[in-house]
Amino acid sequence: MGEIAGRELPALGVGITWSSAIEPVLDQHPELFDVVEFEPQTTWIKTRHDSEPYGVSDSLLEHIAQLPGRKLVHSIGVPVGGTLRPARDQLALLRHTIQNLNSPWVSEHLSFNATHQFCTGFFLPPRQTQEGVETVATSIRDLQNALPVPIAVETGVNYLRQRFDEMPDGVFVAVVVESADCGILLDLHNAFANAVNGRQSVEDFLFQLPLDRVWEIHIAGGFELEGFWLDAHSGAIPDPLLEIAKRVIPTLPNLKAIIFEIFPSFVPVVGSDLIRTQIEKLHELWSLRRPTRHDRLPTQRCTPVHLVSDDPISPAMWEEVLGALVIGRSPAHNRARELATDPGVSIVSRLICEFRASMIVTVLRLTSRLMMLALGPDAFRTILEDFWSKTPPQQFASSEAEAFAMYLESVDLKLPQLAKILEFERAVLATLMDDQPRVTAFDFDPLPLLRALAEGRLPDIPGRLGHFEIEVTADNLTSITGRERDSIQQVMPYH
Repeated sequence: MGEIAGRELPALGVGITWSSAIEPVLDQHPELFDVVEFEPQTTWIKTRHDSEPYGVSDSLLEHIAQLPGRKLVHSIGVPVGGTLRPARDQLALLRHTIQNLNSPWVSEHLSFNATHQFCTGFFLPPRQTQEGVETVATSIRDLQNALPVPIAVETGVNYLRQRFDEMPDGVFVAVVVESADCGILLDLHNAFANAVNGRQSVEDFLFQLPLDRVWEIHIAGGFELEGFWLDAHSGAIPDPLLEIAKRVIPTLPNLKAIIFEIFPSFVPVVGSDLIRTQIEKLHELWSLRRPTRHDRLPTQRCTPVHLVSDDPISPAMWEEVLGALVIGRSPAHNRARELATDPGVSIVSRLICEFRASMIVTVLRLTSRLMMLALGPDAFRTILEDFWSKTPPQQFASSEAEAFAMYLESVDLKLPQLAKILEFERAVLATLMDDQPRVTAFDFDPLPLLRALAEGRLPDIPGRLGHFEIEVTADNLTSITGRERDSIQQVMPYH
């Protein structure tokens, strides 16, 4: 399927990963975007219903469908690099999304983000052995059988040191995709980061890949932190990476799309002009395609590498040990001590904490602002670290926020108004999950506090005492005590 599908798939062109933050650029320059790539799980909400455990907005899918260009689905919830199989309900929603957006193929990560016991909160590298190949190939085939379009797997970032008991990165990817007969989403920035961080050079990595299976390229910017180059999706594409892209793109006969990635939080930092210029550079790269020619880089068709180790680690054990280490646990395994000394474990642990903090601050925005303003950023960080030490990561932001809310209830910080603000935000979150209206009662006028927090400050004057209620519905927020609805909505940092 991989080689045949690569020839038959439509050539889409240049695009960007969707977020609400980039929509102004889409509106201003629709002619620059041939394709918009959508990560569906970023918009799903974990509900409290066993019959429908995930909430999906069909109105959002309709909105995405109306954006410029064709649509591609890039899944981030059912990675194929581990032993854990995807939830049936997730697969159903993924099929629904693919069909609604008419995505010609779907991509997923050649990584794992969960064990059978806990979620890791980060995409981690699979076990790069022959047993790992068989595990991953089985996962890919299972996912392919569950979906209506061909699959491409994304080459991942790996912050760990190279190991004596693993295949080289390019060999592993090559053997996996040949065994599973699927396509490749070549993340060039991941390959660049791996090389800068001391793993395989980009040239050696590409030499080992079956380049005719590359259907799509991801490219992005990053930055350095504590001696590591991070796959941060933070802005401009590094010039050395652009030069690499110029060399490799003419060698990819079945390349169908080039996607620029940027995290929403960096969009206001770098500005729309930078995004526009990056997309223009991608169009220059796209013009280098030679689908009817074969000016290929020399490649090496790889066969499985059988590695011998005195103490082999199975894929399941690898996931358990590495996953536990990066979330701060101490697994009982003799290889845990050796792996714990890898500096990549520490950097991944730090990144996991930052992602978890981002989810909490995004979902519980008012609660987080109140705590930071009243207690100070250092105290807020200490509280978060205590929470992380007691609670493993959650896959969905809504679940992470709910876990943090339950933690705050258990520690009882005695911070004035914190309990009510938290109650209110949990009501908003719960209503988003089940569409049921809720009322939060206050013994003070909450509007001055809500307005101040929305502006990033504490109120100058406390709200007057009395009985006030705010009703939360699935569509909007309505005051029941005489305040106009707009006066509430204009101070709420939700959309």
